[in-house]
Amino acid sequence: MARQTNVELMSHDVFARVGLEKTRRILNVLTEAPFFYRTDDVDLFGVLRRSAELFEDFFDSLFGWRLHVDSQLARLIKPVTCNPRLTPRQRHVFRIGGRHEYVILTLLLEFHQMQADQQNLTLDECDEVCFVLADFIEFVFSRYQEELADDSPSEERLLETMRTLFGKLEQHRFLAVRQRVDQAIEEGLKIGFVRERGSAAFSAPQASASILYALLPGIRCYRPDRLVPEDFDAKAVSFNAEPKGGDDTSANEITSH
Repeated sequence: MARQTNVELMSHDVFARVGLEKTRRILNVLTEAPFFYRTDDVDLFGVLRRSAELFEDFFDSLFGWRLHVDSQLARLIKPVTCNPRLTPRQRHVFRIGGRHEYVILTLLLEFHQMQADQQNLTLDECDEVCFVLADFIEFVFSRYQEELADDSPSEERLLETMRTLFGKLEQHRFLAVRQRVDQAIEEGLKIGFVRERGSAAFSAPQASASILYALLPGIRCYRPDRLVPEDFDAKAVSFNAEPKGGDDTSANEITSH
């Protein structure tokens, strides 16, 4: 009986217009990763955009999820955790691990807009904004000095925090590596976030300048004008504001899907 009900649902006039195979693919790509980008599959993304209202109703009525679709990406927003046994660490969310990760994420958003302006790009229309890792590192150092001066954490600590944060951002598809050259190819991305002990020079000459990143459209969802309550605990983030610690990590979470 359940199988017949599912077949009837998929045979609905609108679903029939989309087609069973395309409908199945769309449902899968939306639940496989935090974001489905237009560049992942231009044709399938076009089908989803043209039939967005159908899929919005489907996810809302069956799961209570909200589907967001714009010109560059689609994402599912899950406002409620239904399993009360799950701890915050067990949920599939993008989690910020402390004060400086919060700050560096906000600086990345500022840097994102700055790079788009310099490259004459419109954030709501472009697929990605590329930047050289060294430029962002120096931007972070500069902004910390502006705000905290001698109270700034060490450059080594900031580099380690950036390395950890960038790993999370790659995992959740907020950014991607576009090019690595020279020593960065041989030793991997970590080389770009290391300085020699007791030296102001990078451990490998221009190592971070050898890594090109792309900020993907998903990062736009966390601009202040785009945040929704399901995305982010409405808590002010500043250079000196420490997020909650311990097991209560609700204030440290940004849902990725």
